[in-house]
Amino acid sequence: MKKTLQNIRFGILFSVALSGRVQAQSYQPDWDSLDKRPVPQWYTQAKFGIFIHWGVYAVPGWSPKGDYAEWYQQGLQTNDTARQKFQKEKFGDRNYYDLAKDFKAELYNPDDWAKVIEQSGAKYVVLTSKHHEGFALWPSKDTRKTWDFPWNAATVGPHRDLLGDLFTALRKTTVHPGLYYSLYEWFNPVFKSDKAAYVNNYMLPQMHDLIDTYKPDVFWTDGDWDLTPDKWHSAEFLAWLYNDSPVKNSIVTYDRWGSGIRFHHGGVYTPEYQPDLDFEDHPWEESRGMGYSYGYNRAEDAWDYNSAQSLVISLVDKVSRGGNFLLDIGPDAHGKIPPIMQERLLQIGDWLHVNGEAIYNTVRWKTAFQWGEGNRDYKPKKLDGDWKTTNDYMLKITVAPDPGYAVKEVFYTYNPTENNLYAILPKYPSNNKVVLKDISLNSGVKISLLDTKANLHWAAEGNNIIVTLPAYDPNVMKTPYAYVLKIAGYGAFLPKPAIAVNQNSKTLQPVVTIHPIKNATIHYTTDGTEPTSASTVYTNPFALTTAGTVKAVAIGIDILDSKVATLDVPMYSWNKATAASVKPGIGYEYREPAGKINMESVSAGSPKRTGVASDISVAKKERAEKFTFFYQGYVKVAEDGVYEFALDSDDGSKLLIDGNLVASNDGADKKPEGGIALKKGLHKISLSYYDSGGGNYLKLFMNRYGAKKEVISSASLFH
Repeated sequence: MKKTLQNIRFGILFSVALSGRVQAQSYQPDWDSLDKRPVPQWYTQAKFGIFIHWGVYAVPGWSPKGDYAEWYQQGLQTNDTARQKFQKEKFGDRNYYDLAKDFKAELYNPDDWAKVIEQSGAKYVVLTSKHHEGFALWPSKDTRKTWDFPWNAATVGPHRDLLGDLFTALRKTTVHPGLYYSLYEWFNPVFKSDKAAYVNNYMLPQMHDLIDTYKPDVFWTDGDWDLTPDKWHSAEFLAWLYNDSPVKNSIVTYDRWGSGIRFHHGGVYTPEYQPDLDFEDHPWEESRGMGYSYGYNRAEDAWDYNSAQSLVISLVDKVSRGGNFLLDIGPDAHGKIPPIMQERLLQIGDWLHVNGEAIYNTVRWKTAFQWGEGNRDYKPKKLDGDWKTTNDYMLKITVAPDPGYAVKEVFYTYNPTENNLYAILPKYPSNNKVVLKDISLNSGVKISLLDTKANLHWAAEGNNIIVTLPAYDPNVMKTPYAYVLKIAGYGAFLPKPAIAVNQNSKTLQPVVTIHPIKNATIHYTTDGTEPTSASTVYTNPFALTTAGTVKAVAIGIDILDSKVATLDVPMYSWNKATAASVKPGIGYEYREPAGKINMESVSAGSPKRTGVASDISVAKKERAEKFTFFYQGYVKVAEDGVYEFALDSDDGSKLLIDGNLVASNDGADKKPEGGIALKKGLHKISLSYYDSGGGNYLKLFMNRYGAKKEVISSASLFH
């Protein structure tokens, strides 16, 4: 291997090491600074973790299929007639808080939990220290500050430190202990009456107590959407956590720190039951239960659970795209992990015991997966009225497609330390041959089957490699579900170029910059075609005169080309201001539809209420869930320019400015951020929003192009 390749590989490995080792520096309480902290390397190499949702909600252990059982109290004390009926029939007139007496955990053996989790191959655990109902699994003294009855596991129910006991057990294993913490509490009396007092006198002391006492390696926050990060004091807490806490060098944090933060800031992004989401350039982790709930739900049947095959393929899919997989288990009120969940964990562990080197310590390769023939546009089915995908999604796109649809026939992962590429097959080929497309190997490269360690015969055919596998023998093959080919000493590739655009707010002419890559030449196109070594060489920033798709590739010597970087560059045109006599505030229509609620519900039927609001939010809702808002009026801009808008909502939202669709946070083609060129003055604005159940929030952000994103000012809204 030539010196050029060795230098580049060293640079890649050094960069990986730096990204994983938290450097000694001071982080400021702002997102520009906090986002510079790298995610600890132990986590990015771990790939697989176990979520544990456990609390008083395990006592009823029930919700209608498809709903979260851990949201039992929220439905019980709002308008969920199914949960209310179940509560009355099973518990009579007892309220939810009284059920804590039945949360005995008398069969809880944390060493047994730790053993089965370690055997699953998981490298970290995230236990719910406190969910949205506020019950603490540790002896939290702060619960007495707001609740006038026992509301932690040390004073009622099991009368023990459930969290501390599990951490002690996990620290006897190779598994990193971590915890989940809900920032808000549904019915906490202080939160409901004085949110600032709740944050300062209850939430922040609890979080400091957890960090100082238990020193977790993972801190997974949630329940953030009701307030902005400023009101949660999120940036200040994170600055302390990264600078001065006892876990400042090892702690992993996430993106749920206040409305508008998720998927935009924070350590690790957190899709939830959303296997179709991808975050190529940022650490991410998809979480989901084995069924449709995180908490134990006795309403679910065996067929509601993902098979071991589906879960292994889910893990492979996420790792191939650079993500982690956080798989949830929901113990019952007695402290037992249901046998079906234990079985799934052990089955995954058996597969990882043989094939783990293709998962742990790997990174996303230049090609994450290889498609077969057919339509690649399969859309995941959603549960009725929900965002969660159905359990058959991973199998539909790999081994059991609908007619006419393509499958992901090969997943790739890459170990940069060993320079090994792994090709993972969800399905063993019936003809014992697999085609690895667009791969060129030197004659001495060895390909082996991890399951049997046998070397395989391969041959080049055009731009592809044809690998011959042995006939499938169940007496020899140790692990079903997915089959791993190891391509030794191959796979080093250049990093993908970074393309940036600066929009000129006077001429509306975009200027494109492509950042250089050491020991590489960057070639680009502007018409959407794939760049090659024959394409234009990038030397300096250039202007576009029409909208276009810029694509760029880095090409070096004795190393694979980078993945192609792509950026759609719009060409804006001015939208003239509207002359109108207006008053402050924005008009709205509020509806409470029956049945399935979606974007069409926003305009269906007569509104329950109309009025004028000072801001765009869900503040004027009249019930906890299942409602819509339609906002309509004007937005005032102080000067000519390109303006960016962003939607942050649960559930769907859609924004139009001067009749132009600018942003949509709904449907398969959602694009929650967008820009538009506006002349100084008033411009028509309309925003549609719906909540189909569960949590709900709505924020609209507005900023000049390239400036800091901020919630749209009330002073900008008129009707």
